Amino acid sequence: MSTFFSNQELIVLEEEFRNTSQLLYMSKNDTEGLANSLKSLSLRTGWAIYLWDSTNGLSNLKNNEPPSPKTKDISHAIEYASNRKHFSVFVFPVMNKSVWLDTKLYLSKIKALPSEVVKYLFILPKGDSSQFFEKQGKKVELSFGLDGEYVLRDGRWVNSNAIS
Repeated sequence: MSTFFSNQELIVLEEEFRNTSQLLYMSKNDTEGLANSLKSLSLRTGWAIYLWDSTNGLSNLKNNEPPSPKTKDISHAIEYASNRKHFSVFVFPVMNKSVWLDTKLYLSKIKALPSEVVKYLFILPKGDSSQFFEKQGKKVELSFGLDGEYVLRDGRWVNSNAIS
């Protein structure tokens, strides 16, 4: 079972969700293990954490409910999240080029995302940027080592994803 975030990174991310009133975003190369990491955070905190993907839409990671209806489209999923009245965390990995473009187009049409009760985390393709995220959001940097993906083992830096 691979994990996307280390335990240290989940602790930092949890604090960011608790304390921020802005949407959060980060850049990554891939999203392997994302659901497993977020599910562990959800079970530990009791939070409703929803993960979006273009195939299923928004799924609550804490339980086995079917995905929320009509949330396969990124714009509908963001609207669904914005209409929540209870504390919830919504994670949108927008790694696919067409989804990334749709996300930027949708967000360019709105002024801001309300994030007092609802918390957003967008995972962007590494190297891409957007004025909306830079102005309205807070970039999450989870660097614990050379670039956050490496740990020191036996006197050398090893990619943490390769450690089992």
